[in-house]
Amino acid sequence: LALVYQVVWARMMTHIFGSTALAVGTVLAGFMSGMALGSWLAGRIADRTANCLRLYAWLEIGIAAAAIAVHLLLDALQSGDSGIYRMLGGSSGTVALVRFLLVFLLVMAPTLLMGATLPVLTRHLVRRAGAVGGRLSSLYAINTLGAVCGVLLTGFYLIGTFGVHAPVYFAVAGNLAVGCVAWLAAGRSAGAAEPAPAMPETARDGPGQTPLDPWGLRLVVVGLGVSGFTSFAYEIYWTRSLVFLLGNSTYAMTTMLAAFLTGIALGGFAIRFLLARLPDQAAMFGWIQVLLGLLSALALPMLFGISEPQAVERYLADTATEALPLVLSGFGVAFLVMLGPAVLIGATFPLVGAIVARDVRTTGTDVGSVYAVNTWGNVLGALLPGVFLIAWLGIQRGILLMAGLNVVLGFTILYLRLWPRPGRPQAHPAWRLALPVLLIATVLLMGRAPLDFQFPSEGELPHHETLFYREGPLATTKVFRDPLLNEKHMSVDGITIGGTGNTEFKQLLLAHLPKLLLDDVSSELSVGVGSGILAGESALHPRVKRITGVEIEPSVVEGAALFGRENHAVLQDPKLRIVVDDIGNFLRTNSERYRVISADEKTADEYASNGFSYSREYYELLLGHLEPGGLVAQWVPTTLPPRQYRMVLKTFAGVFPHVQLWYFLPAYKRGPFNTILIGSHEPVALDPRRIDERFAAEPEAFASLQRYGITSADALLPHFIAADGVLRDAVAAAEINSLDFPRYEFYRPWNYARDRAEKVVENHEMLIDLKRQAYPDLLTALSGKVRDRARLRQGLEAEERYLRAFSKFLTGISLDEAYRIFDDALAVAPWNDSLRARIYAQYRYLAESRRDPGERALLMRRAEALYPERRD
Repeated sequence: LALVYQVVWARMMTHIFGSTALAVGTVLAGFMSGMALGSWLAGRIADRTANCLRLYAWLEIGIAAAAIAVHLLLDALQSGDSGIYRMLGGSSGTVALVRFLLVFLLVMAPTLLMGATLPVLTRHLVRRAGAVGGRLSSLYAINTLGAVCGVLLTGFYLIGTFGVHAPVYFAVAGNLAVGCVAWLAAGRSAGAAEPAPAMPETARDGPGQTPLDPWGLRLVVVGLGVSGFTSFAYEIYWTRSLVFLLGNSTYAMTTMLAAFLTGIALGGFAIRFLLARLPDQAAMFGWIQVLLGLLSALALPMLFGISEPQAVERYLADTATEALPLVLSGFGVAFLVMLGPAVLIGATFPLVGAIVARDVRTTGTDVGSVYAVNTWGNVLGALLPGVFLIAWLGIQRGILLMAGLNVVLGFTILYLRLWPRPGRPQAHPAWRLALPVLLIATVLLMGRAPLDFQFPSEGELPHHETLFYREGPLATTKVFRDPLLNEKHMSVDGITIGGTGNTEFKQLLLAHLPKLLLDDVSSELSVGVGSGILAGESALHPRVKRITGVEIEPSVVEGAALFGRENHAVLQDPKLRIVVDDIGNFLRTNSERYRVISADEKTADEYASNGFSYSREYYELLLGHLEPGGLVAQWVPTTLPPRQYRMVLKTFAGVFPHVQLWYFLPAYKRGPFNTILIGSHEPVALDPRRIDERFAAEPEAFASLQRYGITSADALLPHFIAADGVLRDAVAAAEINSLDFPRYEFYRPWNYARDRAEKVVENHEMLIDLKRQAYPDLLTALSGKVRDRARLRQGLEAEERYLRAFSKFLTGISLDEAYRIFDDALAVAPWNDSLRARIYAQYRYLAESRRDPGERALLMRRAEALYPERRD
C-alpha cells in the first residue's frame, strides 16, 4: 500500500514542484527520509511495548488517517495559490533544500508510520534469539511483493480507470482493514507478545558463526548504507537505459519498477534458506557486494551486446499484438537485465538484519536502525545520480562507479573477516593469495564494460555520424548526421525530436503559421528548444522582438549549438532567452504574457508518459499567459491512438474560447503527420489578402516554407480543417484529459502494438469528415476576402481528394494507381504550390523504393517537372 501512496503522491508533487531532475529527486528523498526516521524511532518504542501487534494496528489506522489528510492537502496545493510556486520557482541549492523540507513536512506523518511498521512487526514475530533473520527475510519479501502488486495495480488499472484520487482511497481502506484485523488479533493474543523467560535472550554468535567485533559490525552497517545508495542508483540508471528498448510510457516505467521489485522480493525470500547454514554471515555480505558490483557492471553491455537494440525493440512491437504478451515481453527484458543484481540487493537487508539483531530484547531497535541506514542510503541514491552523477559521469560510468563501491566494500569486509587477527582463528593461507587475485580479476572483468558505449536512436544507421552525445540529468541527447542525405537529427532518449529531414516541416509550421495569422507577434514563448530551428525561424521575422525558450533538459540546449547553420545561430541571437526548467513550473512561477506560444514539447505518440502536455491544467496555464489577440499553437501528430487524438482535441477545445485545427500532410509516407491546434481568447481571422501581404512583406523570413509549397494564401488555406463549433461537436463524445484523470497517459496497453498506419488512417477519416462539415462555413467567412471564389473552392476540393488519396497510399497501392490518384487530385488545382510540392515528394519517395534504375529515373523526372522550385 505504501507504493500506491508513493506513486500517486509523486505524480501530484511533480505537478506542484515541477519534473526537473532536482525536483523529482527531492520528492523521492523527502518521502523516503520520513520512512527512515520512522523506522529508527519505532524500533526503540517497539522494544518497550508489551503488545507490538496492537501497536502495529494503531500504526496502520494512523497511516490511513494521515494519508487522507496529506492527500487532501496535496490536492489543495495542486490547485491553490501560485505563491508557493513563486517561492520555490528556482533551481538553486537553497530552493532544493526548501523543496525537500516542504515535501518531508507534507508527507512526514504517513511516512513515519509506514517506516515504523517493519521493525514493530518484526519485534512481534521474533520470539527467540537467532530467529530474526528468517522472520525478517519473510516479512521483507512479503512486503516487497506487496509493493509489486501495488505498483502493477496502480500503474495498469487504478489510475487509468478511476483517476489519481481513488487509488489513495482504496489504499486507505486497505490500511484500515489491516489495522482492524491486527487489533482483533492483538486482543486475542494479549500477554503473549513477549518471549518466554525460559528462552535464551541472546545469540551473539549463532551456531557456526565466526565472531564479529564492534568494528566489523559497524563496517557491515555502514556497508548496508552504501549498498542502499548503490541499489537505488542502479534502479535509476537501468530505468534510464531500458527506455531505449521499452519506451518511456507509464506502462513501460511501471513494468520496469515491478521487475526490479520482483527481483528484490525473490532475493529477500531466498536468503532465509541460507542464513542458518552460513558459517560466516558477514563474509557472505562481502561476497554479495562483490557479485552485485560485477553483475551490475556487466548487465547493460550484455543486453546491448547480444544483438542490435533495434532488433529487440522490433521484436517487442511485432510479436505483441495483445496487451498481456506485450506487458510480459517488456517485463521479461527488464527482468533479465535486473534479475541478478536485484536478487542480491533483496538478500542484503535481511542478511544484515540477522547479523545485527542478535538480542531478542533489542530486536526492534536493531531492525529499525538497520532499515533506517538502508533507507538513508536510498535517499542519497535518489538524489545524487539525477542531480549530479549522470551529468558528470554519464550512465555507464555511473554504473561502474556504483559497482566499484560495491566491490571495494565487499573485498574490504572479506579482508577483515578472512585475514588472521589476534583472538580469531587463522584463515586458510590460500586466502592470502586468493583475495588479491580475485580483486584484480574482478576489476579486469568490470573493465570490459564499454565506457564509450552510446545508446541507439530511432532511425540511426551504422553509416551515420555522431556529432554530439550527452547523458543529461533527465534524458540522453544525441545529434547525428546522415552523410548520404546530408540530414542532421536530434534525438532524446532515442526518439527523434528535431533537425532536418522529416522532422523539419512541423518546426517550420509552428514558427511561421502564427506569423501568417497575426500582425502583432512581438513576443513569443517556445515550449521546448530542441534543435533550435523553431526559435531560429521565428527570430527571422522582424516583427518578433523577444523569444523565451523553455527546455527541461540542459543537454538539449548543448546539442542545439550543433545546428547553428540550420537554426541561423539563434543561440547567439539577443532576441532569444533560454530558461532551463520544467514548463509547468515555469508557467506557475512566471507572470509574463506572450503574443505567440508555440508548444513543441514531447507530444509525439512515443512519449505517452508526457500526458501533462495534453492536460486541461496545462492548457489553462497557456491561456493564462496569452496576451489578448495572441494565439497558442500546439503540434499534435495523428499517429496518436484515435481515442487519444480525440481526447486531445476535446481537452484543448474545452479550455480555449476559440480554436482552429490545421492539418499538413507529410512529404513522405513515414511521417510525421502534422496537426496544428490554434487556441486564442478572440477569433483568429482568416484573411487571404493579409496572408499574401505578409508573404510579400517578409519573403526571407518565409523562405523555408517554399520547398513545402506554402507560398500564398491559396496554398495555405486548403490545409484548414475546422474551428470552434464544428470541431467541438465532432469530439463531443470524447473524454477530457486532466491531472486528476490522466486518461491520455493511461491509454489501453494493446494500442501500443496497433499498426501506426491504421491509427493515422482512422484519424484521417475523422479529419476529412470535419473538413467537409466546415467547408460551407469557410466559404461563407471568406466570401468577401478572396479575389477568386472559384479558385478557393477548387483548392479545397483538390485538398480533400488528396487527403483521400493519401489514405490509400498509406495502406499500400500499386505504382500505376499512385500515378492516377495523385494526378487526379492535382488536376483540380494544378496551380496549388502546396499540392505540387507534396506530390513531388511522393514521386521522390516512390523513386527511392524502386530498384530498377530506369523506373527510378522516370519518377525523378516526373518529380522535377512537377515542382522545379523545390530545392533539396
